[in-house]
Amino acid sequence: MTHTAATPDTGLRSAVHAWVDGWARARGTDAPQAVPGGFRIEVRRPGHLARHVLPEAEPAVLRDLVATLTTPGLWIKACAPREVVEPLLTADWEISEPQYLMTTDRLAASRSGAGLPSGYRLEIVDEGGEVFEARVHAVGGPGAGAGAGSCSGSGTGSGTGSGSGSGSSTGSGGAEGRGPVLAASGRAALTTGAPGSSPAPYAPSVVFDMIGTEPAHQRRGLGRAVMAALAGRAVERGARQGVLVASPDGRALYEAMGWRLRSPVTAAGRMG
Repeated sequence: MTHTAATPDTGLRSAVHAWVDGWARARGTDAPQAVPGGFRIEVRRPGHLARHVLPEAEPAVLRDLVATLTTPGLWIKACAPREVVEPLLTADWEISEPQYLMTTDRLAASRSGAGLPSGYRLEIVDEGGEVFEARVHAVGGPGAGAGAGSCSGSGTGSGTGSGSGSGSSTGSGGAEGRGPVLAASGRAALTTGAPGSSPAPYAPSVVFDMIGTEPAHQRRGLGRAVMAALAGRAVERGARQGVLVASPDGRALYEAMGWRLRSPVTAAGRMG
């Protein structure tokens, strides 16, 4: 059976443009560069050297990338389901778990109704105005002192599934009582596509990234609290649209918060 990728609407192209701009800022990489069919971001990390992000799975573009991207650690992310992308790949490429591009124009609503349970404290760390991080620490009460470790964007708990070879935040302290334990965290980056910018202008946006909750602290509303705190800060600074790429678990949380699914995303990495 032959699958033909539909031409994405302008809104989807704009959402992808906003996402790659914000993702690069949140991760501290080079700015994305427009290339045929989409964008390229130089990531320069082990196992994740660079990524091509495509608003659609255009067969000619994908075949060209598969033929020319021969170095292990290169990634392709296409806004299309797996059954569209997989037939265009060779055996050297491995597809990761499903991901989902999502947006919301209800950021103000996203920042309400997400209080912390007893025994947790939330802080926002500002990294120069355009990038900020929300951290929830367990400081007492149920679960305090348990589950110290990494909190990454790999889709754990409420996570955004946007990181292949991504960085992580590490909790301080542990069961021995060395201090507060990082229970949940997430990052956000503000970005604005000026009218007429190429290839797709977009409204002032905030891109959410690496939203994660430690296993010992899940199902306590911490992911929702992180999102609410980040959304509140973003609204204060002029953001009108939220954008993220979610893991399967994260998708359920964001849909419950009123986010809109824009497209499935298939991520494939070039193996060694």
